[in-house]
Amino acid sequence: MAFLKIDNGELLKNIRQFAKKNGLTLAEVATLAGLSASAIYSWKKHTPSVGTLKEVAQVLGTSYTKLVGKDREPTAKATNAAAVDLKKVIENKKNQFEYDGQPITNEQMKIIRNVLKSMFKTPRL
Repeated sequence: MAFLKIDNGELLKNIRQFAKKNGLTLAEVATLAGLSASAIYSWKKHTPSVGTLKEVAQVLGTSYTKLVGKDREPTAKATNAAAVDLKKVIENKKNQFEYDGQPITNEQMKIIRNVLKSMFKTPRL
């Protein structure tokens, strides 16, 4: 299991930006996320749980990865990575998928497969 290293300074900066964009104070964001009004300020010294950050992200209308500053453009190093065959990944029953923190159901996976099949049905030149 991989863990994201979170920079608390960047986290607070991002939360402030998303809060401002939504016309909210940090205390209002915290309260809407079910936290004490001063909870977010305490994150200068400690990192909250992923679940708490996902609640805050939902209040702010963004994703967890954007909130913690990990949803950036791929770096040159990342773009040189080996290609992954998406068909093999989604056909592997051991893999579990989520979208924006929500589990993808079997019915939704069928739809995704069908969309991908139809996109790549055209003959290759």
